[in-house]
Parts: sequence; structure tokens; C-alpha cells
Amino acid sequence: MKTLDHTVAAVPLLQGRVLLHEQARNIPRPRPALDDGLSGVVMTGANADARAFQLRTDVGYQGTLLIDSAVYTTYTATAEEPFMAPPDELFGAVNDSLTFQKARGATAALTPTGYIPPANSRALKAVLREANRIERADTLVSLPIDVTWLNRDNIGQLIAVCAKIRHPKAVILFRQFDPLEQTKDVPANLRRLFTEVEHMSLLRTDLAALDVMAHGALCAGIGVQSSLRHAIPPDEKAQIGKRGGGPTYPHVLMPQLMCFKGAESLSTLYANADPATCDCEECGGRGLDRFFLSDGDTRREADSHNILTWGEWVSDMAGYQPGIERKTRWRNKCAAAVDRYALENQRIGLGASPRSGFQVPAPLKAWATLPVTP
Repeated sequence: MKTLDHTVAAVPLLQGRVLLHEQARNIPRPRPALDDGLSGVVMTGANADARAFQLRTDVGYQGTLLIDSAVYTTYTATAEEPFMAPPDELFGAVNDSLTFQKARGATAALTPTGYIPPANSRALKAVLREANRIERADTLVSLPIDVTWLNRDNIGQLIAVCAKIRHPKAVILFRQFDPLEQTKDVPANLRRLFTEVEHMSLLRTDLAALDVMAHGALCAGIGVQSSLRHAIPPDEKAQIGKRGGGPTYPHVLMPQLMCFKGAESLSTLYANADPATCDCEECGGRGLDRFFLSDGDTRREADSHNILTWGEWVSDMAGYQPGIERKTRWRNKCAAAVDRYALENQRIGLGASPRSGFQVPAPLKAWATLPVTP
């Protein structure tokens, strides 16, 4: 079976792709909005292997596929055991875990790395040590790191260790809410990591996926829902915004403002004004305030809108040469989006920059202003 061949290199199969992180709790379904040539799926969660197999066999999906069992949500890496093999004793060894992923339909295999806490150099170096013992070409070394590894004091060591790992790497950032808003230097240092180390990927993220793709990433992955656009340490419970329990609503990607916004918030902001519209294949010019419903059909429609929107940006980026041309195109796109915030707030009668209106996300502002470097 070709998929089991561990000598088939991961890099050319993943190069240039922005993948969609799917929640393994849900029964897999087709995603017609995905571009087979530039995208793929990361099945994510405790049941990821079984759901991935269903996606291959029941749904008939033939595109690029990764299996991320997300052991980092329950297991913390140590200097002695940086990887957690699955509990089934038949697949206890890391190599067997990687082979098992391939047997379930994965295009390439992700190491079962535990969460790497802040400044835990011994655990990070243990990942390097154990990763370099893996004698396979089909493997990505998962690096589920606390976002403080991207701070000024830690970025140098992170780059040095990543450069010594001889396999392609897949970074996953940990923090409550948006990791890139942790400190002002995180977006720039994330770019530095991807610029200085080859074959780096950024998984389980948001539009940061496109920023790293513009700056030389191997591939990236965007979560289909907000909980799959970052991760939180195993000993923490997910914090939620001002809302408590009750129904959950989709987060909608705003094409002009380049941000995800909750459907409830959009409904409030556009209560007394014409909503922003979208011309994607799913929306057909309809308003973006229509997703304030909690039913499955509405969520699927919102998902398709989101995928079509960022998928168009991925396709556009692929049309520019890697390097200065692509970086400049991305920076200009982000800068244009930043400029639209004041205009949109004025259009809906909230003034140029009110606290109650649309606020420019800090990462977007950084992407729009950081210098374009060779």
C-alpha cells in the first residue's frame, strides 16, 4: 500500500498547502470549498485516526490528509518522555504510532509530542534528541509550544533547536485566546522563526497561516472553528469571552477587514445599518449578519464561506513569486484591510474608531506594518 511507504518524503506532498483543521468529534463530511491543489485536511482530536479513516473510506476523500490526535491537550512533554505514544499497547512505540497514522490514510505522519511549557529547555531539547532518531522521510515533528517561546528571551534558543531537527517541523501555539496577541514581538519573532529555519509549518491557527506562508512556510493549517485556531495547556480550562453558556454561533471571516468575528457580534454591529456583504460562491452577495443562528445548516454555510474566503487568498498568494513579491503583496493586502476599519465604522454610524465598533486586531496591524525583508 503506497501510503504506508515511510520513504515517501513529506515535504513535496505538503509544500504550499493551507490545510483545514477538522474536529474529530464530528462525523466527517465533504468540503467542496477546499481547493484540492492548494489545501487538505488535518483531522484533529482524540478520535482523529478513526475519523480520518472514515473520511478516506466512507466519504471517499482523496486529498492531502494529516492526523493530529492532539495528545498535547492532555500530555506535557518532559526531558525523559517528550512524546506520548497512544495508550493501545500495540502502537506504543513512536515509530508504530507514525506507521499507524499512515495506515489510517495520512499523507504524512505527525509525532505525538506533548505540550512544551514556557522556558522548559530540557523538554525542547528532548524533542530534538528523539526526533533525530526517527529514520523516516514521511514525518513532521510536532512542536506544541507555549507562545512565550516566541518572546525576545526565548526565540533564539527555539530557532537554534528547530534548525537542528532534521525533519520538517509543525508548530502549534498555546495560549488562551489569540496567541499572537500575547506580546507585541510575537508576530515578528514568528516570522523570524519561519524565515531562518527551513521546512517549518504552523498548524491549528488562524490567518497567521497566511502570514507564515508569505514568509516561506512549508505549509499551514487553519481551524474550522475558533477552538481549533489555537491550543491551551493541559492543566488549563478553556476561557470563553463575556458570554457564558447557551448556544454557540459561528465565527465569520470578514473579507474586507480580514478578521474572524462572532456572528452574534456582527448581528449587533449591523442592527441599525446595512451589513457587509460577501460575493463568494456560498454568499452570492448576501449579508454577513445572517449567521446568527446555532443550527447545523447555518454553521456549515458559515464554514464554507470562511474556507472559500481564505482559500481565495491562498490561491492569490500562490500566483506571486516566493520572496519579496509575495511578501509585498501580503503586506499591502493587510495594510488595505487596516485602512478599511475606520471606513466601515463610519459607514455604520459608529465614528472612525469607537470602542463599540470594529477594532483592528493587533496581529493584522503588525502584518501591515512590519518591514518587508529579503
